[in-house]
Amino acid sequence: MIHTNIYPDPQWVVGKQALMNVRAHLSGGKTIIQPSAWRIPFQWQGYHYQDHDDQPFMLMLNSGGGFVEGDGSYFFGNVEDGARALFTTTASSKFYKCLNGLESTEVVEFNVGENALLEFLPDEAIPFEASRSKRSIRINLQLSSRMFATDIVSAGRVHYGREIFKFHALRSSFEILLEGKSLALDKVIVKTPQEVQDLDRLWNGARHSALVFAYAPDLTKEAEDLVRMMAGKTEGVEIGVSRIGDLLTARILAYETWQVHEAIFGCWSALRPAIAGKPARPICKC
Repeated sequence: MIHTNIYPDPQWVVGKQALMNVRAHLSGGKTIIQPSAWRIPFQWQGYHYQDHDDQPFMLMLNSGGGFVEGDGSYFFGNVEDGARALFTTTASSKFYKCLNGLESTEVVEFNVGENALLEFLPDEAIPFEASRSKRSIRINLQLSSRMFATDIVSAGRVHYGREIFKFHALRSSFEILLEGKSLALDKVIVKTPQEVQDLDRLWNGARHSALVFAYAPDLTKEAEDLVRMMAGKTEGVEIGVSRIGDLLTARILAYETWQVHEAIFGCWSALRPAIAGKPARPICKC
């Protein structure tokens, strides 16, 4: 597997474009994570071994506090052959008002090597009123890779006055590639107030939409039913599950934030023993 660094664009403004490159690789029988070529407001604060084994957990810390107009965040991770790593965020991604027609951009990309494990469980993205956000998650797997990855998009600050589906525009994509070829692509593109309202109707009263992708060469035939059962234990959640070969996909709609997080944990509980060889545990972010 080739380790690649992504370097800053010379046109970037200091403090407005965050960058982080990390490399997860085996050393002394366990995985370690090394950063390189990072740029504020991304901060490096190390990692910890929450499960007390060979797998590090890393918090992706962007100290900017949210995206104002024209901001960008770029995270690139290489999980090398045989390595095992979990990545999560410190808090939700907040996209603030964009009144001059510019977008705020968030990009996350991972390359996952042979017999490597990636677990990616970020908090939700919240598009505030009048925001214009462009988001992209891309994960490139090998045939023997293992992965559990999620994404949550909220309808806005749902318990703050009437700020629900009030954003100006949202472009969000989540792509899984297998050895460089697209295996699955999920896109949400709303560019006008009418399209935003159409998204409201599409969600059928839900205020949070989550997507789960799971991949492993040996997922059982019962995996879909187990995911439906475990995630479906959360009251008030709608879930759909499908599968293409070794890739399982789940879509979750929920009204409350805690419901969508609980349903995702149900999916993780159902699949983590098969994907990572151990049970799911709540992630400590302290």
